[in-house]
Amino acid sequence: MGTSTARRGPSTVAWRLAKRAATRYLAPEGAPSVEAREVVRRYVAALQETTAAQGQDLLAEFRLTRKAAQSLGEFGDLVAGTGWAAALEAWGRQNLAVLPPEEAILGLTSVWVEGHGSLEAAVARTALATCLGEVLASGNSGASIRVDGFFLVRAYLANAFCQRLALDLGESLEAAAACWPQYQKGLARLQEELMVAATEIPADPPATGHWQGLAGWVFVTEVLEKILQRFQDNSL
Repeated sequence: MGTSTARRGPSTVAWRLAKRAATRYLAPEGAPSVEAREVVRRYVAALQETTAAQGQDLLAEFRLTRKAAQSLGEFGDLVAGTGWAAALEAWGRQNLAVLPPEEAILGLTSVWVEGHGSLEAAVARTALATCLGEVLASGNSGASIRVDGFFLVRAYLANAFCQRLALDLGESLEAAAACWPQYQKGLARLQEELMVAATEIPADPPATGHWQGLAGWVFVTEVLEKILQRFQDNSL
C-alpha cells in the first residue's frame, strides 16, 4: 500500500480522486480549489479502498504507528512528572541522558521503532522526533504547553497521519505548488485540520505505568479511530 520510491500511490478511482483533490488544493490563485478537509477525506477514502481490497481494516495500516504511540504516551507522562533526564533514567536509558538532547531523541526513536525499514516506520520515527523536539523546546523556553502523554499521543498521531498523506500524495502536491513556501503552508493547514480532529477526543488516557499494556493499546487505537472517523464519508 502507499507510495513507491517515486511516491506514486495506486491508480484506482479513489486514489485518482485523492490526487486530483491534492492538485486542486494547491492550485494557482484564481483556479478552482478545495479545502484541506476535502484532501484528507479523499485520502482516507483511498486508504480505505486499498485496505479493503487487501481484506484488512484501515487501522491495520497503522499498527506500528500505534505501538510507538504507547511508548510516547508513557514517556510523556514521565517527562511531565519528573523532567527529561529523570524520565530517560526511569526508562532505563541512562546512556541517553548524558547525550545532547537531539541525539537522545534519535536514540529514543530508534528504540521505539526498532528494526523496521518500511514507509510507516520512517514516518513514525519522524513524527516521534517532532513531538519530542517540542517537549525539549517547551522546557528550554519555559513555555507552558502540555507535554504529558495524552497531549503528545494526540499530536503524534495527527502528525504521523499528515506525513503519510504528504508522502502518498506528494507528487500531486508538489506539482501544483508554485513555490516551496506555498507547499509548506499547505502542509501546515493539513496538519491543523488533523490536530483539530485530535483535540475533539475526550481526555481519558491510561494512568502512568499502563500506557504500554492493553489499556494503552486500546486508548491509542481509539484516538486514531476517532481521527479517521472525522474524515470518513460514505458519499465520496
